Amino acid sequence: MEVKVDALVVRTADYGEADRMLTLFTLQNGKLSAAAKGVRKAKARLNFAAQPFCFAEYVLAQKGERYTVISATLTDGFYGLRQDIGKFYAAATLAGLCDAVLQEGIVNEELFLRAVAALGQMCEGDEAEALLSFFLKLLELSGYMLDLSACADCGAVLEGKTFFDMAGGCFTCADCARGAGVSESTLNLLKKCAGEEYDPALLSQEGKKRALKLLYAYFCRKTETQVRAAEEYIALL
Repeated sequence: MEVKVDALVVRTADYGEADRMLTLFTLQNGKLSAAAKGVRKAKARLNFAAQPFCFAEYVLAQKGERYTVISATLTDGFYGLRQDIGKFYAAATLAGLCDAVLQEGIVNEELFLRAVAALGQMCEGDEAEALLSFFLKLLELSGYMLDLSACADCGAVLEGKTFFDMAGGCFTCADCARGAGVSESTLNLLKKCAGEEYDPALLSQEGKKRALKLLYAYFCRKTETQVRAAEEYIALL
């Protein structure tokens, strides 16, 4: 039996002398694993299809619960991600987050389309902001949505210095002050990446690192998983 899927490669693992096992995030079938035979040979025809972040239409041979890549037609290789170490690790973080939250065979069309769009944005622009926007959406779709507009305790508009309660997954104002302090620049960047109103004058490069550290710490707490690429990318910022 053959299966045709649109898929992103979110993880790879070498095995044997020339083979590679792929973890694919597919539009039609959710996450699945597929063997890519002989792709590590110097002139392998399907070498491109076994690279991280490859977006392609895959034809898979299915035998029971096992899949093998028969052919692939490239949609986008996102080659710009391999020309900059920051962009590469941001993309690897996105892939790792997807791998962590997805379950085998569970379809998530919106997350798939968001992932493809975010990788394209990383190639062309600010990879940190593209990653943060994707991260916020991933948390929302996973049931961990963050309200950036109002204090969770009193309902006041969030502005100035705020606080984040890691256990509750919510922000509070300076008067309620529950959790760890969050700077204005961090909150404004999160608002920007969430598509909410923000103050451009309060944005900073350091805010990107703090914002990503906050989301990643919250993600680790809620999912009890870690993404090594995220830790590497945070260190680079």
